[in-house]
Amino acid sequence: MPKQKEKSKGRRLAITIILGVFIAIMIGIFVNLLISYAYEGPQYDKYCPAMAFDSQFPAKTMPNTDIYSNCTFINDVNALGENCSQSMGQPRYNYDSRGCVTSFKACDMCSKNFEDAIKAYNRRTFFIYAVVGFALIIYGLFALSLLMQIVTLPSGAFLVIEAATKNFDDKLFVIVTFGLLIAGALYLAIRKFKLN
Repeated sequence: MPKQKEKSKGRRLAITIILGVFIAIMIGIFVNLLISYAYEGPQYDKYCPAMAFDSQFPAKTMPNTDIYSNCTFINDVNALGENCSQSMGQPRYNYDSRGCVTSFKACDMCSKNFEDAIKAYNRRTFFIYAVVGFALIIYGLFALSLLMQIVTLPSGAFLVIEAATKNFDDKLFVIVTFGLLIAGALYLAIRKFKLN
């Protein structure tokens, strides 16, 4: 009979672990879906509409040496184009009927603006993922049920790790915030185990 009870306990523990891991994965996916639904990221076409690129190049896209060999190099136009490119913009030009550049039209900053919006979005979502993940870790540390510990600790850790990977462009910010989160988690874990 004691062997039967031990076997039953082993099965129950295995089922608890498997169920806990499954639910932890589902929580991670659920939080991701919830955040992407409630707080949608920037869309490229809203920053750079397709029609903005219609007149970027002349109709003759493949240079024919006979036609393009007579194009005049314009220093001022070239300088404006280089300044635009250095400031992460896309230079736009006016062309004549032969496809030669006649003047500088504009410096299109849509790609840079989109990139800046993505960075700002990633920073904000970093906080959401980090706070939710850290809250799950804290709950898991103090949960009495083994199932709740198995569910909340890995899902919280997954969300905190995802927070860091989403904002990897700003490494110093991630390092400092991650360091604080690790220190807080270690402090709470040490306190929890000292109390038990």
